Amino acid sequence: MTTAQNNVAAAATPLRSGRIKTPQGIELFYDERGPEDGIPLLFIMGLSAQMVFWPAPLLDALAARGFRVIRFDNRDVGLSTLLREPLRHSAIAAIVRATLGLKVHAPYTLHDMVGDACALLDALGIERAHLIGVSMGGMISQLMAATRPERVSSLTSIMSSTNSRWLPPPKPAALKALVGPRVRITNEEQYIAFGRQMMRTIGGRLPPGEALLEQMFGESWARGLHPRGVRQQFMAILATGDLTPYVKKIRCPATVIHGSADPLVRPAGGRASARHIPGAALHIIDGMGHDLPEQVLPQVARLIEQTVNKAVG
Repeated sequence: MTTAQNNVAAAATPLRSGRIKTPQGIELFYDERGPEDGIPLLFIMGLSAQMVFWPAPLLDALAARGFRVIRFDNRDVGLSTLLREPLRHSAIAAIVRATLGLKVHAPYTLHDMVGDACALLDALGIERAHLIGVSMGGMISQLMAATRPERVSSLTSIMSSTNSRWLPPPKPAALKALVGPRVRITNEEQYIAFGRQMMRTIGGRLPPGEALLEQMFGESWARGLHPRGVRQQFMAILATGDLTPYVKKIRCPATVIHGSADPLVRPAGGRASARHIPGAALHIIDGMGHDLPEQVLPQVARLIEQTVNKAVG
């Protein structure tokens, strides 16, 4: 670990970690920081990304304010259950079918991933939580707030969308970087270099914070990769389809955060979520892409806290 990585790690608050098993037999690895009796915040990560891609300074800042901060590996990434289910479509065929409004067959959908999040809350003895989701995690959070309102106190959706087929598509280079990279990686240094290149492609105009980026990709490599899981999660998004009919039913306080320079989930996606969620506040961060640059983390933390405060009065 480099000196810069040690400096980042030294700032982290103590973690409590464990595994739970859902009624469907999916094991989820999680960790938490902050007081156990604090208001629970559940962070849900996006497509292909392990929970370690939630920037530690963001989580630590919220834990220091007295929140119980929980994150977990979705199914098919990191230290949670990794699946190898038959795939009926190629990625291109699935995109075409989804664009045409045809059914996409997938091993699971985002509804199943909502079930995972609820099972984690059950295992931790948490009746209701404030959800913070990024990208695919934002979709899961929106869907959970709509279909399981008794479990959700507030919603912060970041760089996500309603998943409507009528929204502007990703820039091809950004989609390829996340879903279909053709690279051979055999060691941590190569993976970190790949990560830097990927973030240059899907990021915006703001510097990401090199030490933080190196730490997150290094931890991800150490925990293990599952390339097939990326495709299966991608299929889950396409198979779930348009969330608009669901998000219109959301009644909890909601904030939508999006980058003005996001090439993967275009800003129109965030605007669509904010437009259809009753009373949602929209914040477009100038220059941010499909990432959480270090310099925006204090602003994101404030917006999350403000959203929670709307719910707790």
